[in-house]
Amino acid sequence: MVKAIPTEEYFSLVREQLSVQGKAFVCVTGNSMQPLLYHLRDGAVIVPPSKIRTGDIVLYDRQNGRFALHRVIWKGKTSFKMAGDNQYYIDKNLNYNQIVGVVSEIERKGKRISCNSFGLRLYSFWVIVITGPRIFFHKVAAKIKSIMFRSGGKAKKGDL
Repeated sequence: MVKAIPTEEYFSLVREQLSVQGKAFVCVTGNSMQPLLYHLRDGAVIVPPSKIRTGDIVLYDRQNGRFALHRVIWKGKTSFKMAGDNQYYIDKNLNYNQIVGVVSEIERKGKRISCNSFGLRLYSFWVIVITGPRIFFHKVAAKIKSIMFRSGGKAKKGDL
């Protein structure tokens, strides 16, 4: 039998495991990191944050009772921007103390892969390069769908 644990209690255990063992394993829930990580199939080994780089996948506290496992797509002097690989929303103005840990390995289909491997670093680079254009085209497509829905499938001059 599987027991559901409230989010805050679960991440309290993750924080404790990080402080005691120096690492923790979390099961991925949600689809925000697809196609890299799939809901309830894959997982991540989290280590305490020491150096955070653009492209890293981090576990962070959104400070609204929710946590996210997303990629750092921009790093400034005092803040970060994060996004899931499969998301069109960017979490902005996140600060260092919101980061619970950094993913050192992913477990995908039962196989562990280092986040420092050439393949994953190349994938991270590619995801960051296409994030801006991907979000832009998603917004344009959403606008077109909205116009088409309003006009019964017929765009009118001046709609865009």
